[in-house]
Amino acid sequence: MISRRTADDDRQLLKRGAHQFGVALSEEQVRLFLIFLQGVWSWNRSINLTGITGKREMLIQLLLDPLAALPYLPSKGTLLDVGSGAGIPGLPLKIARPEYEIHLLEAKAKKVSFLKDMIRQVGLAGITAYQGRAGKGDDQPALLNGYDIVTARALAPLKKTIHLCCPHISPGGLLLTFKGAGIDRELASSQGVMEALGFSIETKAAYRLPETPGERHLLVLKKEPKREEDCQS
Repeated sequence: MISRRTADDDRQLLKRGAHQFGVALSEEQVRLFLIFLQGVWSWNRSINLTGITGKREMLIQLLLDPLAALPYLPSKGTLLDVGSGAGIPGLPLKIARPEYEIHLLEAKAKKVSFLKDMIRQVGLAGITAYQGRAGKGDDQPALLNGYDIVTARALAPLKKTIHLCCPHISPGGLLLTFKGAGIDRELASSQGVMEALGFSIETKAAYRLPETPGERHLLVLKKEPKREEDCQS
């Protein structure tokens, strides 16, 4: 049973944290976030969605963290969340920006079951979970290529993430990743693949999460619109 005081605290933290990133959440959106939070916490006891065990930490590090990206993203479009896991960042982005058409791509069947349950509980249209891996053509949903945005959080080092996600990004589309203190080192080691596959830095922004030490970085790469390289080469 969640006490009224705890729920009110969570609501205030969501609103305050979102506001910090320039995002205004309605009461309905906050309600949906809290349904999702409860689902992550409940399922995590049996299928290990995340190493974070405290609800408040889940709220901050899983629900609020994706919202830092919204000021740097288009207001609508198609989005593929690769290695979605606990639905991060895809589900929070969908709740905050319901105009998106979102596909959640996850390799593990149990996590796909979780994602489908959360989609049902949250009750938003225009979001679907699929089992599969990036770059595996036989696994993919019908919309194989041409996503406006591809997201990857804690998927792989940046160089590998670019290779995996590149085939799914439309020309002129965006690759969104979340990084920690080692972002400059990762960018330096990824410069060659970025040049070869036609990516440039659209946004590199530092931010902090409430009640959390250390600085995080948002990285948005843009795929050049006129490049013809085979991303799978």
